[in-house]
Amino acid sequence: MNAHLGLLLRQAHRRAAVALNEVLAPLGLTGRHFGVLLLIDRDGVSTQRDLIRETGSDKAGMARTVEDLEKHGYLSRTPSRADKRLAELTLTEAGRAVFTTARRQAGKTAHELFGMFSPAELETLEDLLTRFVDAGRS
Repeated sequence: MNAHLGLLLRQAHRRAAVALNEVLAPLGLTGRHFGVLLLIDRDGVSTQRDLIRETGSDKAGMARTVEDLEKHGYLSRTPSRADKRLAELTLTEAGRAVFTTARRQAGKTAHELFGMFSPAELETLEDLLTRFVDAGRS
């Protein structure tokens, strides 16, 4: 096994994170905010517990991220009907609008970052990373 694989993954993540943060900054967002918006958009409703599990974030970091998004009016927090200890998080109209813009900007950035790869190579990369992530969930 390549001893440098972990380092390469870390460097790739850093490069992508820096580029994403730069393009999202004019919207008042970071990559961390974008990830939360992405997950809530995908799932419709989420909780901080679910977001922590999906992102690997710590509780304090996720609390700050959710508070930021709520303060900007992008998320609404309502008590869960299933478990009153939890709050359900959903996107507001403003949250959906900013996410649409952020997703478009992130897509342009992804195209710039990964433009050197063919569609088949990108598909292979995504498949490999998905298998790697899914194997860690078992």
